[in-house]
Amino acid sequence: MRRKSSPKIIQEDHFIDGQDPGIRLHIREKRPRGMTRFEEAGTILLLHGQSMPAPHTFDIRLPGYSWMDYLALRGFDVFALTIRGYGLSSRQPELSAPRLANPPAGRGHVALRDIDAAVRFVLERRSLGRINLLGYSFSTTTSAAYTARSGACIRRLVLYAPFYAYERPEVAVLSEDPRHPGRLDPKFGAWRWVTRREQMERWDGSIPRGQHKKWREARAVKYYWEEQLKFDPEGRKRRVPAVKVPNGPLADRYDRTRGVPLYDASKIKIPVLLIRGDHDRSSLDPEANGLYKALTASRGKRHVIIGDATHFIQFERRHEELYGEVRLFLEG
Repeated sequence: MRRKSSPKIIQEDHFIDGQDPGIRLHIREKRPRGMTRFEEAGTILLLHGQSMPAPHTFDIRLPGYSWMDYLALRGFDVFALTIRGYGLSSRQPELSAPRLANPPAGRGHVALRDIDAAVRFVLERRSLGRINLLGYSFSTTTSAAYTARSGACIRRLVLYAPFYAYERPEVAVLSEDPRHPGRLDPKFGAWRWVTRREQMERWDGSIPRGQHKKWREARAVKYYWEEQLKFDPEGRKRRVPAVKVPNGPLADRYDRTRGVPLYDASKIKIPVLLIRGDHDRSSLDPEANGLYKALTASRGKRHVIIGDATHFIQFERRHEELYGEVRLFLEG
């Protein structure tokens, strides 16, 4: 499906088969109008975090905010994958069943199958041997795990708001079975509802008191929640509107906070950029610094921290700094 997004940009929305029966994956593509030559350095696949689909994360419909537009206007062919359980991609059956009927849905090892399908699609579509890969938040673990296992087809890796494994007992206990320490609580469930209040508490609490208007625009805050609901018809009808989110990423967090990583960072040999806000309350210094040290084989690794920014920089006033730093890394 092709759609005109601006006089200078072509948008196409692709729906491809996943690697499991019944799974269809939504991939949005944006590229400069008239582009006929496609190169490894100028092709990138973007992966979203644990609560928002790719269009909402990377293609924000506010003038100057869309990360996909930013890259496309600078000559990139940009793809953004929505993994199963989110947005316009297939919802796995567990999300329609009672919450406690199944274990957490959408864990990292499942997301890896969707990433592999998307990477293969882009490589075949553009007849390339490698592409760039960017993971945000939860997808920093899956994009890095994919690169560690299939690094030959990834040119450069960007980890925005990166996670890795380090022991945080105070966080692990929140998801632990009180009767069986060391095990995930069976009452965790396959999915959960997330309300606007819960999401805003996380974002608001990351910004120092009195700085909210300086760090972000009111229209971006409004968009942040309202656009999420457009992808969840069931959630819009609730008495208190909410979005349904798979619990797999939180189950993976339980492993990380016990020091169990999804992948071995030492197996990544390509250049890696770690980039995050200085007020990110999710991707913390010990975790990011530990990952940077663990990337022992990465040639050209970098760690960039953006000041006066949180876990949601693409929705904040410093978003162009984020976009610019990533572009410089990809073009280097």
